[in-house]
Amino acid sequence: MSEGYSRSAFKRNLFQYTGGRLLNALMVFAIFLWIARQLPTEEYANYVAAFALLEMGLVFSAFGMEWVTAVYIPLVRVKSTSSVLRRFVWSSAAVQAGLLCVGAFVLYAMAPLLAEWLGLSSGVAAFRVYSVVMFFEGLGRVFRDQLLACLMQQGAAQLSQMSRSVTMLVFAYVLFQNDDLRSAEGLAFAELIASFTSFCVAALLLRYALVKERVTKAADPSWCVPGWGVLLRTGRNAWLSNVANLSWGGQAVLLLATRLMGAEAAALLGFARNLSEQIRKYMPMEFLLGVVRTLLMARFAVDGDRDRLSVRAGLMYKANLLFVIPLLAAAIGYGDELCALASGGRYPDAQWFLVGWLCVLVLAAHHRLTDLLAHALGRSGLTSRASLVLIVVPFTLVLVLPAYGWWAMFAVLVIAEAAYSAMVLYWLSSPDWKHRLHWAGCLKIACGGVVGAMVLDAFSWGGGATAGLVALLVAFAVVWTCTFLLRAWSPAELGLLPQRFARAARHDA
Repeated sequence: MSEGYSRSAFKRNLFQYTGGRLLNALMVFAIFLWIARQLPTEEYANYVAAFALLEMGLVFSAFGMEWVTAVYIPLVRVKSTSSVLRRFVWSSAAVQAGLLCVGAFVLYAMAPLLAEWLGLSSGVAAFRVYSVVMFFEGLGRVFRDQLLACLMQQGAAQLSQMSRSVTMLVFAYVLFQNDDLRSAEGLAFAELIASFTSFCVAALLLRYALVKERVTKAADPSWCVPGWGVLLRTGRNAWLSNVANLSWGGQAVLLLATRLMGAEAAALLGFARNLSEQIRKYMPMEFLLGVVRTLLMARFAVDGDRDRLSVRAGLMYKANLLFVIPLLAAAIGYGDELCALASGGRYPDAQWFLVGWLCVLVLAAHHRLTDLLAHALGRSGLTSRASLVLIVVPFTLVLVLPAYGWWAMFAVLVIAEAAYSAMVLYWLSSPDWKHRLHWAGCLKIACGGVVGAMVLDAFSWGGGATAGLVALLVAFAVVWTCTFLLRAWSPAELGLLPQRFARAARHDA
């Protein structure tokens, strides 16, 4: 394996990534709390809608390039020369910059129409500023989360992210000291400054990383980078999948709820969704995506072992469950106090919205791993096929949301996520290989969640930050203890764990 993807390089990047993400997590969560507590309800609805449009615009503008870089940068680095790697990285950045420029212009031009359709006439100015934010934030993510991450330069990537978080925290605090600037538009200017700063830092660090890239001979002289026609076809499959998924993703649901239920309901739903997004970003799969995805792709490029790739994916999913299930138990048993605490008493009624989003998140975590398997095995077209089948989901939501309410909406989203993974994995199967999730272990973790929710609901924990922290610790302790006692790991998964962890997981040695 290339020196850039060696075990020592992986450990170093994992340390840098984890340390940087934890620091960023604290700052991002502080920003989330500050915004939720400071923005008036109408302006918070404008902010939620504007940021949803930004996220959707980034997906439309990406053309699936995040999977092109995730698959081919490790391949180029392992098989070809450093000069070819530099050309490929910069050409990837240039292609995405052009796509983002077009997307930002479209969002700017459509801002008045979108604001009118959503019933947020006061949001036009914020929407337009967020279109500029979209360009620089998109470029920052390209350099930070794709190019630097795939080159195993996590120290540089996290420094770029930290520059964004610090800048955003400072400017959001300063702007909100002025009542006239306590608005979605004022917040958008803070986002713009933060995104531009992060982009500049990431671009400089990427240039430095490529300049110091060790000059090497091609490990496989017969291999060459596919033409952009082939690469864009790979991106197109991922893009079609992402766009179809977007039609029933969290951003689209928020906009649909704003249209059908009004700004006040959208603010409540948006707060719960933003809180669940903070959780999603720090699930093991998402938290470690920049490192783990690159490592899995690089190792699979070397050994081609589909069974080991499948077991690694299943192990990562269980790691996600060990993070999400305790939080879901806490949301069920103590969610009203947690929502009140996070929002400064403004959104205590968001409890069951939070439970709904976390239920969706349990299935969405497997969706991400399903995509990884499909792209690693060169079957990215299956993701777009499954997503196009599920294009009926938004129309279903339009029917069920007004008629049956929020519980039906979340039920549809959970079913859609489960159906997506089931379809792609079924189509990926062949006579000699099939991805087999260790269902028994997943159910054992879920049983721990049920016990955790019952324990939290059975006692009075009171309010305040200390009580909230104690409740969360109890939820994690109960779920993890049940998982340990019920032996939730398969023999194949234990074989991939370090020896001391495997012995502890068996707890019978």
